[in-house]
Amino acid sequence: MKKETNNIEEIMSSLDNIQRATTPDFFYTRLKARMENELVATPRKSWALRPVYILGVLLVVLAVNAAVLFKGSPSSETTTSDSEIMQSIASEYRINSNLTYEINQ
Repeated sequence: MKKETNNIEEIMSSLDNIQRATTPDFFYTRLKARMENELVATPRKSWALRPVYILGVLLVVLAVNAAVLFKGSPSSETTTSDSEIMQSIASEYRINSNLTYEINQ
């Protein structure tokens, strides 16, 4: 117990010689001037906000959408009925394939 109180007293006594931190001369004047210069300077435009890049991205998005619309629709030959899908799932999971389910559309 005495070691702990000794330790606490040492810690508290180490705080006796603390001095306040000081700043270099004219620090706040230089800081204020630098902040004012940044406010007055013209803000840089981001390259992503230029109209050429916006138009390019828009065209790419439209091209991808058109490709999905025209090439993404399944043809009538490749469509499978719901019962075929159910049978394939049943065979995959080894479920009794004699069971039939009604699908409400």
